[in-house]
Amino acid sequence: MTSAAGDESRDNALYAYRLLAEESSDIVVVREPGGPVYFASAALEKILGRTTNDVAFTHFLDLVHPEDIDRAYAIYAVPLPGKTLTQTFRVRHIDGHYVWLESTIRGVYESRTGQLLKILSISRDVTERIEHELEIKAARERAEAASKAKSRFLANMSHELRTPLNAVIGFTDMMRQRTFGPLGNEKYEEYATLIYDSGQLLLDLISDMLDMAKIEAGKLELNLETVDFTGTVEDSVRMLRDRAEQAGLELSVSIPQEPLFVTADRRAIKQIMLNLLSNAIKFTPAGGSVGVSLTQRDGSATITVSDTGIGIPAEYLDRLGMPFEHVDSDPMIAKNGAGLGLALVRALTEKHGGVLTIQSEEGVGTEVRVAFPAHAGSRAAA
Repeated sequence: MTSAAGDESRDNALYAYRLLAEESSDIVVVREPGGPVYFASAALEKILGRTTNDVAFTHFLDLVHPEDIDRAYAIYAVPLPGKTLTQTFRVRHIDGHYVWLESTIRGVYESRTGQLLKILSISRDVTERIEHELEIKAARERAEAASKAKSRFLANMSHELRTPLNAVIGFTDMMRQRTFGPLGNEKYEEYATLIYDSGQLLLDLISDMLDMAKIEAGKLELNLETVDFTGTVEDSVRMLRDRAEQAGLELSVSIPQEPLFVTADRRAIKQIMLNLLSNAIKFTPAGGSVGVSLTQRDGSATITVSDTGIGIPAEYLDRLGMPFEHVDSDPMIAKNGAGLGLALVRALTEKHGGVLTIQSEEGVGTEVRVAFPAHAGSRAAA
């Protein structure tokens, strides 16, 4: 190939490269090492409203948003051969607003000597993407702040409500017990019992709300000790046996004769048991049955509470364990409670490092299993 033919071929290639750069939607800039801008594509004006002269005779960092100076300054560190450097920063449009650019810089080196010949940068307008990411981040922060505010509100209100409520329960209990003599009328005794029972129900609800608020705020601390799992299950069953009998249910219990000890929070374990049993009794019609079993395997303990109740539709199973969620289609049943029972069970179980599993079939019944690992205490403390 003659010299003239070689020059023509090289000119054609340069023309093709220039045409490609001019038609690109990204800003292509070529500058001399330590010198002025050699070439800037037409996208510079489309994206920033600026011409090559605007860039060539203006210090580039003067156009960068003050908060992004450090990132933009990094592009002056020319990468080694074969390497690239990418930075994202804001550059001021000619009309005053800022545009987010994602710039990739690489050096063009002479193949034989390794001399730096040119510095090439390709900048893409990523304003829409960055603003979308910032909106998502802001929305997440607002949601987290709202959740924390709700938890603080629930915790504060729970404390404020429990103080007078304890007084109501205490004084009505004294009236029920006739501590200072008879009330003088049977109706007064009946009303005192109703007030006492309602107060206890309300106190349980407030306690659940307080515990849920602490869990969501990450402030619930477990009081770990060696707990007789068998005895705790027996105590819980004993507390609710009368309720089951009044509801016309058969309550069966299958637990080991020998004590089963685990490291856990005694109150939390009892709370788990009482919530599971209460739910089973509440959602099982008269004539049905509720079963409680405790098994041990490989050093772990599993509580199983099953019932022959109304069951749960398959499409609602994923919602179980979410605070304030009711999944029952019968409004007369669903309205009974705040929807915190299973949420607390799940949260307390996971706090111990355990696992909650639920199996249910509508019209057949429900089985809930709570499995605690062999070393629940060490996981909870972690």
